[in-house]
Amino acid sequence: MPSMQVARNLSALCYEHHIEMRFGQIALQTVSERRQILAYSCPEPDCLVHYDASRGYFIADQNGNGNKLEITPNVRCPHDGASMYLAEVLPEHKSFRLWKCPQCNMNHSNGSNL
Repeated sequence: MPSMQVARNLSALCYEHHIEMRFGQIALQTVSERRQILAYSCPEPDCLVHYDASRGYFIADQNGNGNKLEITPNVRCPHDGASMYLAEVLPEHKSFRLWKCPQCNMNHSNGSNL
């Protein structure tokens, strides 16, 4: 990703609650260290869903440990391979999902490019 300015301007939605996520620092525990990263987090209490343009959607518990047991969406941009974020859902069309690329801004919806 070229700059963090771009990352702060995304309107990423939580794939569980379909509400806009908040951008800020979160603590992550890796195998060797605990560190702070900038990422999106769902504002819903007790929701552990996060999004980062470099790793896509991921789950981190309150201790910052990644949870490999939960399956998260992994939608990749067909143009540059970046992890896309959920940008829009339509309540009247429950299966509709609009994904956007954080790098090239390409849109992808339910298997078709827009």
